[in-house]
Amino acid sequence: MSLKVSLQPMSETLKPIGDNLVVTDEKPENSSSVLDVIDSRPSNQATVLAVGEGRVLKNGKRAPMIVKVGDRVLLGRYAGFRYELADTTVRLLSINDVQAILWVSDHEWIIT
Repeated sequence: MSLKVSLQPMSETLKPIGDNLVVTDEKPENSSSVLDVIDSRPSNQATVLAVGEGRVLKNGKRAPMIVKVGDRVLLGRYAGFRYELADTTVRLLSINDVQAILWVSDHEWIIT
């Protein structure tokens, strides 16, 4: 008896392990933002696409990840490793490369 195996083409995906995450670069939406990218260097803003389970602590438990899928984050310009997946570029990096989580406040600030 012979066993026939048919391999289906698979799309490439990245599942980060440990305290790593996958992000995609984004351009700032508002051109008057302090965080504007004003030259040809990579963007320092990104959207989180996938997160690992968190690093394993000495006691065997996992440290929780402070970012989640969909968060917008601020990174070091050259943080992580770049990969081409399908027709998009993603970065695989450590949670230590994340400098801040960006979010828009519901409060309106009035400066006089």
